[in-house]
Amino acid sequence: MAHYRAIAAALATIEGLLEERYPRDEEGFQGALDIKRIQPKDIENLGAGEPAGIGILLWRVGINQQRRMLPPRVNLDGIRFKSSIPVDLSVLLIPFAGNAEVQHRILGWAMRALADAGPLVAAQLNEYLREDDIFADTEEVDLVCDPLPMADYLSLWDRLKKFPLSVNYLMRMVLLDSEIEMSEDPMVVEREFQMGVLPS
Repeated sequence: MAHYRAIAAALATIEGLLEERYPRDEEGFQGALDIKRIQPKDIENLGAGEPAGIGILLWRVGINQQRRMLPPRVNLDGIRFKSSIPVDLSVLLIPFAGNAEVQHRILGWAMRALADAGPLVAAQLNEYLREDDIFADTEEVDLVCDPLPMADYLSLWDRLKKFPLSVNYLMRMVLLDSEIEMSEDPMVVEREFQMGVLPS
């Protein structure tokens, strides 16, 4: 049951996967890589006095259009809970470095690393926050490169003022589960009629 923590866990997974897979000793890269989740206000200072790195920016959250109305969730004990909210997360990867070549190398490597990771399964999604039971064993999240239409890029440039080199990814079907049980009255098995009795 992911609950509200699913969004934080999903973003932490991207950060953790990139940190683990970074080729620190490969020629053309600069030793340590600063990989971190950021907010829009942090974009202005990316790369200022820092080592090369990648900023991970969650910039849009929406309800999944294919599965907007999910049925109530039922756990292994048969208890029914209110329906989960299926959300899609739009995430920008923003590479930064002291020179353009290293920045381009980081971007190419990050895109390849995330494509190789494939769909994110529960074992990965549960690994990077202190809680290790956020996603059920059967859950997974699709992570796909999702280039933005030019209108969206222009809108982002308008809002962020400084819009650096970046690539957009979509994390599909992140479920926010409810903890509220749906109580059910017992089934009617017998009716009792009082014929000929006038109400008092």
